[in-house]
Amino acid sequence: MNGGSRRVHAFRRVLYAARMTQIPPEDYSDDELLAMLKPVQLAELDRQIGEMFGAEGVDRVEALFAMANVYSMRAAERDETSALAMLQLAAAMRRRAQAMADARS
Repeated sequence: MNGGSRRVHAFRRVLYAARMTQIPPEDYSDDELLAMLKPVQLAELDRQIGEMFGAEGVDRVEALFAMANVYSMRAAERDETSALAMLQLAAAMRRRAQAMADARS
């Protein structure tokens, strides 16, 4: 093995080790997922969720919790970047649903 090839293999091992030490997206809590977003991004996400369910005649709290569960389950089928985005959307849905449920009480 020549010197250049050895460096490439060593670099690949470092990348692999770095990837293995990162937390998988599904292991983040909702608070951690939402903290990754800028306040403007979170506000936009909340607005879009509100628009998506605003005209629905169903119980929006239950619909939001159900949709959040679907997004969480489907995230496992995606690459890490897509999974992270789907889990952030699910976390935002759960946060909004909980706020709506608390407002009813």
